[in-house]
Amino acid sequence: MLLSALAGVRHAAPPQGDGPLFGWWQDGDGAVAAAFVWTPPFLLALSSLPDGAEEELARLVAADSRTAANLMTDERSGRAFAAAWTEHTGLGTHTRLASRLFRLDALTPPHPEPRGRSRLATEADRPLLTDWYTAFTQEAGDMPADPKTFVDDRLAYSGWTLWEVDGRPVSMAGITRSVSGMARITPVYTPPGERGHGYGAAVTSAVSAAAQSSGTPDVLLFTDVTNPVSNRLYTRIGFRPVDDFVMLALDDRTQA
Repeated sequence: MLLSALAGVRHAAPPQGDGPLFGWWQDGDGAVAAAFVWTPPFLLALSSLPDGAEEELARLVAADSRTAANLMTDERSGRAFAAAWTEHTGLGTHTRLASRLFRLDALTPPHPEPRGRSRLATEADRPLLTDWYTAFTQEAGDMPADPKTFVDDRLAYSGWTLWEVDGRPVSMAGITRSVSGMARITPVYTPPGERGHGYGAAVTSAVSAAAQSSGTPDVLLFTDVTNPVSNRLYTRIGFRPVDDFVMLALDDRTQA
C-alpha cells in the first residue's frame, strides 16, 4: 500500500488541499524500522510497528493539524497504536474494517470459465467506470477519492479491465501501477444484478494473468475478512493469505 500510494503521488497533479505526508521510525542504531504514507483523502497507510514506535506515532498524528481520521496497518500494530492513541489523547478508536491481504501463488483460472471475455477499458468507458467505482465505495463503506480523478488516473496506464458478455460490461477490476515487482488489484466490482455468474473471479483472473505476463511477479489484493464469498473466490483462483490488517477510525468514543 505504501509503495502504490507513492507511485500515485509521482503521477498525480499538484494537490488542491492538503498534500501527502510521509514519516518513518528509526531504531536506536539509526536504521529505518517503520514508515507511513498518508495521501488525503485516503487513509494513513502504516507498516508494521516495532515495539515503542506506536507512542511516538500517536504523538505525531495528534499534533498534526490534518489528523488522519483513518489508519490501516496489521492487527498487532493496530492494537498497539489504538492503546497509545487513547492513552495520549484520551480519545477512542473503532474498527471500520478488518481486512486480509492475499498474494497470488499459482493462478488457477475459473473452470468452467463464465461466458464472455475480458478487455481493457478505454476512454469511452469512463462514465461506466465512474458509476461503478462510486457504487463500490458506497457498498464497501470506503473513503472514496474524487471518482473522476481516480478513474482517469487508471485509464492513463491501462489500469482498468472489464469483463463483458455479448459486448455488454458485467464486471470490472482495477489494478495499481507496478512498483518493485508488485501490483495490487483494487477495486473489483460486479453490479448486484450480474452477481452469481463468476464474472468477478473471471475479471480478477484476467487482470492477474496480464500483470504477471507484463513482468509483475507479485499480485496482491485485500479482502473483507467478514465476507466469506470473496475470500473463497480468491482462494479458488490461486490467492493465498499473507496477514490480517485492520482499518481504525480515530474518534471521540473511548472504547472499553
